Amino acid sequence: MDLTRASLLREMLSGTELGSRTTQFGYALRRFTTRRSGLMLFGPVDDEPWHLTAHLDDELHRAGVEDLRPSLVRWNPAPDAPPHLAIGLDRLRDAGRGESLLVVAEDTPADTLLERISDVRRRGTTIFSIGNGDKELTSLSHETLVPELLVPDGFGWTTREIEQTTVVDEGFETAQHLVSLAAADEEAGRAGWRRRLRNAIERLGGEPG
Repeated sequence: MDLTRASLLREMLSGTELGSRTTQFGYALRRFTTRRSGLMLFGPVDDEPWHLTAHLDDELHRAGVEDLRPSLVRWNPAPDAPPHLAIGLDRLRDAGRGESLLVVAEDTPADTLLERISDVRRRGTTIFSIGNGDKELTSLSHETLVPELLVPDGFGWTTREIEQTTVVDEGFETAQHLVSLAAADEEAGRAGWRRRLRNAIERLGGEPG
């Protein structure tokens, strides 16, 4: 899905639960990542979130939000990988307050993934997740987005014909497009909502162990 179609889809979904939740989620990513280069993306070893990382990077760069451009944390980067694809698990050990870890796991996460997330959370990093509602991942996350609760499983979102091309996108991917647009949108937040979310995250997170 290109930028024009994604933007149109976001506009058409404004006011729906999917539109509202993805906007809130994307804005929270921006609000709670206060350290430069502090936004990290992470996922299962066999399904690293390349797609969302690329979209977030493109949208944030286009919006001029250079401090928030994301890093993809990889389980086993190749020794000769270019710098932006060579960020390994050591990055998680350096994570701390003012940073955010966005976990993308469409399937039930393995214990090894959950253990890494738990370690990062204990160091004060804010945990966001896009998943399938897994209880353990949800319990580790300060903010969770479950696309299948917003879009029926297997249902293709059809918006309308644009230049004789019908836009159809599956729910999990749709949510990621909407999150990336919201994270780059300075007007996505609302003062009252921001205050409520911050208070909720502080209550859920408590002091790191």
